[in-house]
Amino acid sequence: MRETRTIEFKEMITNTFLKTVSVFSNYDGGEIFLGIDDNGNIKGLPDIKQACLDIENKINDSITPQPDYTLELQNNDRTIKLTVKSGFQKPYLYKSKAYKRNDTATIEADTLELSRLILEGKNIRFEELPCKDQELTFDTLCQKLKEYIQLETFNQDTLKTLNLYYITAPPDITMRLVFWRIKIIFRELI
Repeated sequence: MRETRTIEFKEMITNTFLKTVSVFSNYDGGEIFLGIDDNGNIKGLPDIKQACLDIENKINDSITPQPDYTLELQNNDRTIKLTVKSGFQKPYLYKSKAYKRNDTATIEADTLELSRLILEGKNIRFEELPCKDQELTFDTLCQKLKEYIQLETFNQDTLKTLNLYYITAPPDITMRLVFWRIKIIFRELI
């Protein structure tokens, strides 16, 4: 076994594993094996019961919000497998910072990624955010339709005929359908 995006080895218990707990909680979950070196060799931990208490205390005192994790003793009670589940209340912060995984390295999440995690924790995506100072019109479509098919009038009936006007669909679905149909129309016109 070797380290991957979702598997981490720690020979000793130091605070560095807390960054990885943040990563695994913010993304797809993962496993941290304590008492195993970076090459996958079992080194063991001296006092396994105290180690479990230390791990629990460090996580509970250092990560906010509280992540979902389990501890399991392995290798004849010489190592600990810390399983961290992907959380729903993102971002999970260690020392007021969120972390992400870059292959097998754990690095601090940048501002854009932190914003994405905050939105994901609220079950929102960037595409669903309202945009200020945005005036959407069909002026370009109107111009192209007049130019290519000599359309004289461009109004709500025209939009309905082109399946670009929806009364009953939710706003986010409506906009996706409209932009999808506009792409098709422009491909046909050009």
